[in-house]
Amino acid sequence: MFLAAIQCFAMLVSTNFSCSCNSFCFLYYSLTKEQFMNPVKFGIVGIGGFGQTHVRSVEALERKGRARLNAAVVIDPENHPEKLAEFKTRNVRVYDTFDDLLSAGGMDYVTLPIGIHYHVPYSVAALEAGFNVICEKPLSATVQDANHLINIKNKTGKIALIGYQSIYAPSIQTIKTRLLDGRLGKLHAIRIKGGWPRNNLYYSRNTWAGRLTLDDDTCVLDSPINNAMAHDLNNAMYLCGATHHESAIPETVQAELYRARDIQTLDTAVLRIVANGVDVLIGLSHSTRENFGPLMQLQCEHGTVEWSRPGSIIRYNDGSTETFEEHNLRDHHGPFHNAIDVLQNNATPLCPPEVARAQTLCVNGAHESCPNIATVDHSEIEVVKRDGATFHIIKGLDDLLDQSFRTGKLFSELGVSWAISPQPYDMTNYDHYPYGGK
Repeated sequence: MFLAAIQCFAMLVSTNFSCSCNSFCFLYYSLTKEQFMNPVKFGIVGIGGFGQTHVRSVEALERKGRARLNAAVVIDPENHPEKLAEFKTRNVRVYDTFDDLLSAGGMDYVTLPIGIHYHVPYSVAALEAGFNVICEKPLSATVQDANHLINIKNKTGKIALIGYQSIYAPSIQTIKTRLLDGRLGKLHAIRIKGGWPRNNLYYSRNTWAGRLTLDDDTCVLDSPINNAMAHDLNNAMYLCGATHHESAIPETVQAELYRARDIQTLDTAVLRIVANGVDVLIGLSHSTRENFGPLMQLQCEHGTVEWSRPGSIIRYNDGSTETFEEHNLRDHHGPFHNAIDVLQNNATPLCPPEVARAQTLCVNGAHESCPNIATVDHSEIEVVKRDGATFHIIKGLDDLLDQSFRTGKLFSELGVSWAISPQPYDMTNYDHYPYGGK
């Protein structure tokens, strides 16, 4: 097998040969000679924190001959001595600042694994400097910033992708296809539940975690629905979309927003969204006892869909089923594969800012519906120490999220004593946070 791979590799470099053997040369066989000799070059802004994920994704594609880590911005070199030594041997250029990276150039894509409030200004700067962009999720804190990025992308003619890796996954793409080709019929409702407990270290990891705004009033709107679990809200809006490369725009958003610890923002959200005529009920929290989900259920005219990260199943009303496992969500490579295909093969961007904008609208609508986040009474909170970290758990929340998921009801509709009951917010013509819309 090894010899076969080497022979195929050599032929690929010297010709336009395309291999069909079953050895590991599958890493190369889909590449033309030009593509192999000219891998897509990436410059990453930050290699710590979530930046490590971007580095791993590019390096994985580099091993396949599809990409090259060309440059990186490293503002804290003292924290990365081994990686910087490795970069030196690989001729990866290292810069102290984002401006230095843009001035030096040489990349096809700039990737931005940075704070929420930096997403739009850094993306705009990179686009205007002539580079394509992969920006981490969420797209932005406010719809006006999202609109600005879309305008600049269209003006420059460059590529911009948002790192919602679930959309790039075969499972979500397959479900979207089944919805549009008629096999599932009309989509009636979506239900989502998830609990990802987060501790004090999570909220102290940077200057913006757990905040609605910075000290200078810059919007962040950090929360489960606009950071760690924003994928799930984005998936729902995407699957409600009328065409394959479109997300649905929320018509109304009703939100119950809660917090169990002393932070500006929420750590628990239950949302009811109406989008493209579909009733969407989402319950997500960082204050559950157990880690579970996300689990998404689609209720359709001709069947139901259950989606989770390990795998998904479609149960058709005629008794047939369709199952598929997920393989690429945790490695986060999807946005990078698509970025390369868009550039080299004229593929369609799967999550451009126009698609991701719907999630931003939902978050803005949630805060309009519930401008005053409810602090859950201390009598309903259990403080737990685990491995030296502190978790704030809302008593009974795991079961409440499950009840909400099964019934399609908000906490207030379930009769929870500490629940609040804000009104739906009309998102018609919404174009500015706060106080946008009609």
